[in-house]
Amino acid sequence: MFVTLFTDLPDLVILNILRYLSPFDAIQAFYNIDNNTERILNLLIEGQCFSTIHHFRLSLFNFVCDYVLSRIGNKLSHLTLYDHQLGLAHKKQILLYLTNILSLHLINIVEITENDNHLSYFLHKQLKNLTIKFLSENHIEAQAYVCEQFIFNKKSENLIDCCLLNNYGIQLQHLTLFPNNSIEKMTVQLKQLSDLHVLFDHLLNIKILNIELCRWTIEDIKYDYTKLPKKLSHLIEFSLKSEHILSFNQIITIIRYLIHLKKLSFIYRNYDEYGIDINQLELTLNYLKNLTQFHFIIKFIYFNLNPKLTFENNIQFKQQWNIHTYKNSLYKNYLAYTQPFINRKYSISTDILFQDNSIDFSSITNLSLITHTKQLSILPFIHLLNSNFPSITHLHIVDSFGIEDNNNYDFKLPKIHSFDASELKISNLFQIFLQSMPNLIYLHVNLNVLLTYDLKLLLTKNKIKHLELITNNLDEINNILFYFSSLEHLVINSKKQSNQYTRKYLQIIFDWFHICSQLYIIHVKAHKLSDLFYLVHTESDETIHVQYSSEMLTVWK
Repeated sequence: MFVTLFTDLPDLVILNILRYLSPFDAIQAFYNIDNNTERILNLLIEGQCFSTIHHFRLSLFNFVCDYVLSRIGNKLSHLTLYDHQLGLAHKKQILLYLTNILSLHLINIVEITENDNHLSYFLHKQLKNLTIKFLSENHIEAQAYVCEQFIFNKKSENLIDCCLLNNYGIQLQHLTLFPNNSIEKMTVQLKQLSDLHVLFDHLLNIKILNIELCRWTIEDIKYDYTKLPKKLSHLIEFSLKSEHILSFNQIITIIRYLIHLKKLSFIYRNYDEYGIDINQLELTLNYLKNLTQFHFIIKFIYFNLNPKLTFENNIQFKQQWNIHTYKNSLYKNYLAYTQPFINRKYSISTDILFQDNSIDFSSITNLSLITHTKQLSILPFIHLLNSNFPSITHLHIVDSFGIEDNNNYDFKLPKIHSFDASELKISNLFQIFLQSMPNLIYLHVNLNVLLTYDLKLLLTKNKIKHLELITNNLDEINNILFYFSSLEHLVINSKKQSNQYTRKYLQIIFDWFHICSQLYIIHVKAHKLSDLFYLVHTESDETIHVQYSSEMLTVWK
């Protein structure tokens, strides 16, 4: 009987095997096989397996920076890095080898200091695509630096596509900005409407603009929208998300003057006492002579709905744009949306979870399911998810009231890989959900919910690699981690906790690595990190990297 070793296979066969694996899995499995490291390394490079180095353990990240990037050279055009990796990558001067980086994605950027600004190293002139996810609401220095010193500065003369994300909103007002001539596509979460006005005035050649507003804006804010047809003469696609941020009149006013649009979409949620002016919406769209695609989600709560202020009063307009509506008279909810449904992320109340099979929600991959009534349990609706939302992989349950339900439900959600249970009120619901998700990889949950169960039974053979716990009781975490043998990424979020516990030394963090052998990255988030830890200076080395700001501690192993 002949035994063929993996390393005896021809190069083409190995390359085909690598293509069936994710780059991360391929490297983890094969980069240091026996004495054939050099050959396998060349094949991994040829198979483009080092294109996502931000997922690597510290030792592998160092290896790639020291020995691999010099071989890749100009073959790599995109780079993604987390905040805690910037300093190390800057120290190793990786851009000396990566001379063709045209696309940059930076994740969880927290803050910068005058003497240690690693952002400036990576924000170079040749960038064409830039995505930055900011983490903190309080540290605005990094956001201001990116906007003032790069995006709205002559340094960004080649930048075409830009994405700036911060769930709290990015503020552009009062910054020193210069007009940008190069950006053609921008996606940004803004603080408020006045920041959108700043964009309108500074994006001279924008073609595609995707906006989410995060903070309520006063109705009578002053801005001359009549100049937009000339200012935004190239803008052909525009999307706007506003959840209880803008009035419907404000949205109509903005849209009215974007006369060059070919594609328009918006999400509007608010309280409208009698309804919304559908005739005004139709009149506004009539000004957009080039418009060929129109998508929206409108949901409002009303007091006394005027039938004349609904889509049912304008059948022709409703049919023209394939508008579906739903009214719940008991809970005063009105919902209207266009088909086909194009959004990948959506939130919906259980009291209006659709049972009409003609409605296609196959585009939804990220679903938030919210209970808004004290009379209904959430469980009877879950069996509808597989049929009504066949593509969802991320589920977020917002159980506002925590209705007990002792009935037996048998359902499986095999496609769910990510579950946010941080807002579940009733513990037994969590158990039911968890047992229905055999392929769960990401879990976000309150530690107190976990502590109510026999974890040995609940978490048997779980595949969870990413765990986020809401707690500031660090003493209980050790006992929890024993049941997560596959865990690689741990996040401790203490921001929502009110009780205070005794401060700990950082050694308690290092102990978690010993409990979970696969664990290699830990983040601890807090309003004030010094309330949780004695922040004694710890030197980073080749085996462990420690970084902290006032709000977040990262330990990378």
